[in-house]
Amino acid sequence: MKFRFLLSFIVPLFLLLTACATRPPLEANWPTDIPPREFFIAHYESDLENKTSQDVDEYLLWVIRFYNGWELYRNGWTKVTEDSLHGVNDPSLRQEIRTKMGLIGEGIACEWAKGKKDRRILTRHVVVWGNALIESIKRDQELALINRVLADVNGLLLNQVALDEVKAERYFPRDDDVFM
Repeated sequence: MKFRFLLSFIVPLFLLLTACATRPPLEANWPTDIPPREFFIAHYESDLENKTSQDVDEYLLWVIRFYNGWELYRNGWTKVTEDSLHGVNDPSLRQEIRTKMGLIGEGIACEWAKGKKDRRILTRHVVVWGNALIESIKRDQELALINRVLADVNGLLLNQVALDEVKAERYFPRDDDVFM
């Protein structure tokens, strides 16, 4: 009897707590350093195909993971954006980079947060862009790369860039002759 009572109490409590841990924040708890929740909800609502296979809470959870990172990938877009500004002292250039990184982030997040079968921006694209951005910082070519990535994000979303065209070599071709 005592075991049954504990079981009937602990199991629902455990389920309730795990549900809380995996739900995206409510509007009042939405992160302030990413675009508004309403922006993503409007995008979600406009995609009827994805809406049939993914609920809004799951979609918003993946949006937050994109911006803030999570267990499998700690560096979210917010950190990537801050890293891209490191060492940029010109205020107008900083603002241009921040604005364009914001546009890129919105485009990626809206698409990448969808269910796998419905999206045109894949995790491998995000990894390629993140690595290319690191390389662009080393070469002091952040803005040129950001412009290229922004064009490619828009191209992917408009079906003007094929999924398999987004590779590391697209941004920084490999130098095969390392002895030159």
